Amino acid sequence: MPPLRRTSLTVIAAALLVSALPAPASAVPPGGAALEPWTLVKTVMEPGYQESGTWLPGALSGFAGGQARYSNKPGDTASWSLTAPKAGTYEVDVWYPPFHTSARNAAYTLTPGGDTRVVDQREGGGYWRALGSVTATAGQNVTVQLTAGPDLTPAEPLDEYARTYAVRLRQGGPLNPPPRNGPDLAAYRLTFADEFTEPIDWANGPWDPRTDVRGNSSQRAQNVRFDPDMAGTDGAAVIDLKAETDRGKLFTGGGLVSKRLMRYGYYETRVRINEGPGWHPAFWSMCGGADGVHTCQLAEIDGFEIDSIHPNRVIHNVFDHRLPRRQVTSGWYDVGTDLSQGWHVFGYEYDEAGVRFFVDGSQRAYLAYPAGPFVHDWMKVWLTAVAYNDYPDTGQLPATVAFDYFRFYEKDSYGDNDGPAAVGYTESGPGWAKSSLPGFGALTSRQSCQQGAAAEWKLKVPATGRYEAFVYRTGAEGGNTQALATLSLGSARLAERRIDFSAAGAAWISLGQVDASPGGEYTFELARDGAGCIRADSVKLTRR
Repeated sequence: MPPLRRTSLTVIAAALLVSALPAPASAVPPGGAALEPWTLVKTVMEPGYQESGTWLPGALSGFAGGQARYSNKPGDTASWSLTAPKAGTYEVDVWYPPFHTSARNAAYTLTPGGDTRVVDQREGGGYWRALGSVTATAGQNVTVQLTAGPDLTPAEPLDEYARTYAVRLRQGGPLNPPPRNGPDLAAYRLTFADEFTEPIDWANGPWDPRTDVRGNSSQRAQNVRFDPDMAGTDGAAVIDLKAETDRGKLFTGGGLVSKRLMRYGYYETRVRINEGPGWHPAFWSMCGGADGVHTCQLAEIDGFEIDSIHPNRVIHNVFDHRLPRRQVTSGWYDVGTDLSQGWHVFGYEYDEAGVRFFVDGSQRAYLAYPAGPFVHDWMKVWLTAVAYNDYPDTGQLPATVAFDYFRFYEKDSYGDNDGPAAVGYTESGPGWAKSSLPGFGALTSRQSCQQGAAAEWKLKVPATGRYEAFVYRTGAEGGNTQALATLSLGSARLAERRIDFSAAGAAWISLGQVDASPGGEYTFELARDGAGCIRADSVKLTRR
């Protein structure tokens, strides 16, 4: 949340119901019926793509990997040439990444035909968008040309960028696959859960009570209780919503705030909200104090926010609270049911590229929130209800908001010099200090330019399987060109690679794939070898 945020924010609209994966990168033309689905995809990384003017690689990636490209120079063009395998009519689709500074006047021209369509790239990013159709002969080249237009808001501090990644010829088949029905948890492992089957123990349990004053209510620990007899559950955490005076407010609410900090993974809860106006139930993540003193607040994910006066409407958000604050949002939408009637499951899946949001098993939104342009830190989980916006109807109080469970799943393992992942991070040798260059997720990095310097991370994986090992490299002039990165299990070295820290830029560098299991402690080491500086920041083992 937090509920009061009427300050200045850069708000980024995002499309609902985005699809999962696009069509494959290539396909064999059909030899049978003309309506047999067939697609041909070309990305900016493949032959047939050309540019004129000044196009640059961006921080946003595409569905097949690699970086999308952008330009804010009017008249710059990017074009693709695709060969029609047989005579006929083809649908032409375009794919570009979602972002709030994208152009509102990206002009796509299709040849043959010469039709031009102007597209607002702030909408529809992250999935295939139809441009129109062309009729071609067998072997004829179909050209799609994107032309960057002028900035439509020159008075605003952020430019508008035409973005380019992929186009597609298509005969038959859907524009986009249907949204996923629930996240794919096959590669995940449950690493934290509370089923709320026992009384809540603030002192020794995994939660702190929310005790701040926000909106139209104060929050009290006494308002949160365990109900073993809640219908439809084997126990639930219940927040009592009351009309009573406390700390200058006429109403009291409450909530649970996890003591544990979490980052990438899948978060899920089952909730029953109250009936009647004036309350703001929410399921969200942020590093902050349950008492309202937020000393570590950077990012925030709102799994759901609901104003109970409209129990059929939901909003999902992601915030970067660094100044100037930025918000990526789904906007309010009608979920299609009255959420105050019965239990409903909400979940969100957070990774390096963004967040997918699920309601009762169906994906309802995807918000692009890439690490680097936005901050990615570790956050607490909040299950809360406060009085906000509309005043509660005292005739419908007392009321309750109930949470049946909270579950958190992980599939990858990260080590870092920041946050909880820094528990296994150590430095040896002289010269270590904070680097002026940002680390992964816009957090900090460390550096040493002296002989004998080395850094070490110790990780455990959540489940048995094959993982790929990566070291995050932040390079600059004067970097060590032959730094040695290794991965070991005990005394056995599993992988190694030389990393050049002298080249500008930042990227994950693969050390290769290994078979790993939860019982082992895996050690990454980065050692300076020769002249120049090394930078230690983040490592990871990602499930394959």
